[in-house]
Amino acid sequence: MSSSVPPPLLTAAGAAPPARSASAVVAKAARGFHVFRVDGYSVTTTLPAGERVTSEPFYVGGRCWLVDYYPNGTDASTDSDAGAIAVYLRLQGTHKKERVRAEYKFGLLDPAGTAAYELPAETGIFSSPGAGGGYGVQLDCDAAGDPGCGYGAFITKEDLGRRREILLKGDSLAIRCDVAVAQVEALAVAPKQRHDMRIRNHSGYDSGGGSESPDEYDGSHEGRRGKQPPDDREFIRRCLTAQRRKH
Repeated sequence: MSSSVPPPLLTAAGAAPPARSASAVVAKAARGFHVFRVDGYSVTTTLPAGERVTSEPFYVGGRCWLVDYYPNGTDASTDSDAGAIAVYLRLQGTHKKERVRAEYKFGLLDPAGTAAYELPAETGIFSSPGAGGGYGVQLDCDAAGDPGCGYGAFITKEDLGRRREILLKGDSLAIRCDVAVAQVEALAVAPKQRHDMRIRNHSGYDSGGGSESPDEYDGSHEGRRGKQPPDDREFIRRCLTAQRRKH
C-alpha cells in the first residue's frame, strides 16, 4: 500500500507569481525639550503637600510626556510644607502598556531664557499605565500609574528665595525639561502603489504641530506661513515673554 506525498508548494508547477514584500526599520535618537512656565509661583506654594501642577502634554520620540511640578513636595501624607520643590517627568497613558528608557534633564531659566540652575542628566525607566488621560493643566494629588522620574528635592525654597531676581522674576518660575529617547521607525524598502500621501502643514513650520510654535500663545499668527521655525533661544524667549492668557 503506497501513500501519496503532497507536492512541494514552493516549487509546485502552475503556481501563481509569488507575492513579494520587504521591510526595514531605523533606530535613531529623538530629542526635545519643554518649557513649563508657572506664573504666580508664590500662590502655588499654598497648595497642600503632595499636590502637583501638570504641564500641557508634549511629544518627543513619538510619545506623549508631561512635567509635574510639586510646590510642596510629593509626600501627601504630611500636613507640613516641604523645604524644596519637586519636579518629575511622566509618560502619559496611551491605549497600550509600555516601558520606555529615556534620558531627562531639568533646569530653571532666567528671564533671558538661559539655564541659571540645572542638575545633570539622568536616565530612567518610564511606564505607561495603558489608559489615556485628559489633556491640559491639572491639579491632581491622587495620580494613577507611574509617577515618572525626577527629583523629590530639586531646589530648596531657601535657595529660590536668595535667587529670586534671577529665578523668580515677576513671581514666575520657568522650568525646562530636556528629553532624549530611542525612536524606531519603519522604512519603505519595496516599491508600493503610488498614493498622494502629502500632508499639508498648516502651521507653515517644517516641524509642524501647534506645540512647536510659541507665538500661538498670545494669539498671534501674523507672518508665520512659509517661515522657518525659530531656533531654541528664540523659541524660549517667546515662551517666557508671551502674554498671559486665561483658559
